[in-house]
Amino acid sequence: MAKWIILTLLFFSPTVVFASPNLDAINQTVCNRFEGDVAKLAGIMDEVRSRKGITETRVAFGGIDTQIKFADYWVTYAAEAIAYQRIQKFSSQNELRYSLEILKGKILKAKNEVGKTL
Repeated sequence: MAKWIILTLLFFSPTVVFASPNLDAINQTVCNRFEGDVAKLAGIMDEVRSRKGITETRVAFGGIDTQIKFADYWVTYAAEAIAYQRIQKFSSQNELRYSLEILKGKILKAKNEVGKTL
């Protein structure tokens, strides 16, 4: 009789489900933060261009001849990397962490190049 009670309790008892972190929500949150940082870098570059009287900087086919164009290139590159990061679907935390570290490096490179223009 005791066996049947134990089996009944095991069979009908609610199962415990542990919540796994929603990797997409984490990715979107971090991308929002990074996007804000890149927007600030773009704002700094706009101010640098306006103070130096530069009306337009176009970078096409590697024609980067000034530090301002080089910094603009890296800010654009970081913004595109964030857009690409947003659409990715990750299956593990390690994969997400690795991808975000790569993205962080690109944003820090853009920050470094913007700093050189000041």
